[in-house]
Amino acid sequence: MSSQFTHSIKLIEELLGVEFSNDGNLYSVNLKNSKTHTDIHVELHLEAENNFLVSVYTNNCHLQLQNCSNIIVSNMLEEFIFTSETEEFISGMIISKQGDCSLYSNVKKSILNSDFSELNSEKLLSAVALSITESAN
Repeated sequence: MSSQFTHSIKLIEELLGVEFSNDGNLYSVNLKNSKTHTDIHVELHLEAENNFLVSVYTNNCHLQLQNCSNIIVSNMLEEFIFTSETEEFISGMIISKQGDCSLYSNVKKSILNSDFSELNSEKLLSAVALSITESAN
């Protein structure tokens, strides 16, 4: 396990005010939203080469992002972002302190630096959501 991963876990714990459960290569945490009475279960499975798999379980769905290599924690936005990327594409799973979750998959990296006024609404949403990854790298 890399020290960067361990540091990111600590930052997420500070943001959430809860600790991850740890069982070997599995880290997990439950997030509850008292306003909406919903909860999500987040699991991080450490894999070879310092990559990890993120799974999110809700009452309505199961989301998974494989080959993650980076975690960005934003205290200002009260969210954390898991990213998986290739030279041309990026995928990101964004989880908020309130237990909201969004997944953007196979987004062309070039749109993150494009003129947002030229994007259609769906591409604009993913570009804005993942643009924080550009400043974090």
